[in-house]
Amino acid sequence: MSCRDHAQEAATRTRAVVALAVVGVVLLRLPYLGRPAGADEAGFLIVGHAWHPGTSLYGPYWVDRPPLLIGLFQLAAATGGLLALRVLGLVAAALVVVLVAVAAQRLDGARAARWGAVVAAVLCVAPLVDAQEVDGELLAAPFVALGLAAVISARAAAVRGEARRSVGWAALAGGAAVGAVLVKQNLADVAVFGTTLLLVSVVRRELDVRPAARLLGAATLGAVVCLGFAASWTVAHGTDLGGVLQAMYTFRVHAGQVIAGEGCAYAAGRLRSLVLAGFASGLFVVCLLVARVVVRRRGDAVTWALAATLAWGLVSIAAGGGYWGHYLVQLVVPGALGVGHLVARGEWGARALGVGVLVACAPGWLSGLSAAPPWAGAGLGQAVAAAARQGDTIVTLYGHAEVDLASGLSSPYPYLWTLPVQTRD
Repeated sequence: MSCRDHAQEAATRTRAVVALAVVGVVLLRLPYLGRPAGADEAGFLIVGHAWHPGTSLYGPYWVDRPPLLIGLFQLAAATGGLLALRVLGLVAAALVVVLVAVAAQRLDGARAARWGAVVAAVLCVAPLVDAQEVDGELLAAPFVALGLAAVISARAAAVRGEARRSVGWAALAGGAAVGAVLVKQNLADVAVFGTTLLLVSVVRRELDVRPAARLLGAATLGAVVCLGFAASWTVAHGTDLGGVLQAMYTFRVHAGQVIAGEGCAYAAGRLRSLVLAGFASGLFVVCLLVARVVVRRRGDAVTWALAATLAWGLVSIAAGGGYWGHYLVQLVVPGALGVGHLVARGEWGARALGVGVLVACAPGWLSGLSAAPPWAGAGLGQAVAAAARQGDTIVTLYGHAEVDLASGLSSPYPYLWTLPVQTRD
């Protein structure tokens, strides 16, 4: 069999594996379409539905999240509510699988693409990392995957001397980087990956300074253009840009002080669960394997970039303070790409890790499909709805927005989550 035949066979096998991975994601997320809303899902649906010029940051409500996330929930609220949101989450997970495969293919070839797609698919539906709930990390993940694929493509085109193509890919990477941050403000993964990759490539003389500067300029331009569109759209909804910046970053500093003031008991139990889930899912193990390659100075520029991105994810998760399980979804894209990269390099333990992720997450799928949903607020909200009269409103404190959503009543109180109550009220 010729080399060309081998390449065609590998490409066919890769397409089949990626397609099966996407089908698996769809099938495993379908049972969640009819589950009651989680607290975050309910809260963001309420905020998205009510977003118009009003008395607070997003209409009548205030939340420490960027506008594109609220816009996605606004879209879901306008097209079917919770069911539309769950479908949006399903599409996001499927896109992550495809885009991780594309990035891995362009980075290391067909074998890396297959491993990356399978690992991404497994983790995008894993109850072990709370991926079944549609939250900011899941909706930002396609932007991250697109951005990493664009960065890899831009660098490859620049190395080949294809200036125009490299600039186009770099501009797309900049736009994707902004998109990810505007969905979840701490997901600067694309910027971290791209900056590290360029710097290490220049230091190692894999890329000259001039094309590297050209890529950086194009990425910046793409980011600025996308940021301009997002800012105009946000202002058109009656939201102040200064208020958005305060909510995204300044508030988080104050909230961190509040969390620290609550003492270690505030989230100690969730921290233990988060650490266990991080190792059981294999995500923390990927971080260790990539770090091992870097420490032994055997890694190429991409390995360094992956190590920096995973390190940023770990710091970001720790800095969040709440230690909720869905924080781990931030590591899914660089983690899956890292597994594919390590397998392609023949690194020790990489294949075993990929299989281990599947084995570790399988029991969670089965228990998640058979167990009752953990959110009991829907029944309470329905009881309130049955007793409500015309003109009634509802107020819940400390993160019970699922009760508000199920009741169908509006809230005169602008804070639907715990931290805003503790920090701003």
